[in-house]
Amino acid sequence: MVAAEETESWLKFDFFPAGTELIVQGGQAGGSIMVLKEGEVEVLRDGKFVSTIKQPGAIFGEMSVLLERPHSATVRAVTDVQLYVINDALNVLEAHPSWLLQIARLLAQRVNSTTAQLVALKSRAADEDDVLVLPTNVFSSWADPQI
Repeated sequence: MVAAEETESWLKFDFFPAGTELIVQGGQAGGSIMVLKEGEVEVLRDGKFVSTIKQPGAIFGEMSVLLERPHSATVRAVTDVQLYVINDALNVLEAHPSWLLQIARLLAQRVNSTTAQLVALKSRAADEDDVLVLPTNVFSSWADPQI
């Protein structure tokens, strides 16, 4: 990993060659979010292909940061990639609430797409006793002004 440019203490521009694992599934909870500038990455979960990302501005690593859990997937560079790496991402996001809204919208789009795929799979399944169960987490406190 060769840092190409340091702009702020929390933001770094970086380059990774094809084949580099940028995030490793099960790896320690991340404090960084990566933003794709150029190139293509693939997402793998449990060794199985999930998707390819090549849209500039796409982000990854955010679930580990927001959930404070190990990474849920591996992200590997398919081509040489250029990234912005946001270090200490939780504190940076707290300082930029509009970015949190952007990430919330992205995550809502992913949930919507995943739910549609699950429903389509469910409708093709022969076992009618299967039930699609989605998480029911709620805000810990609606009265918290930080939310």
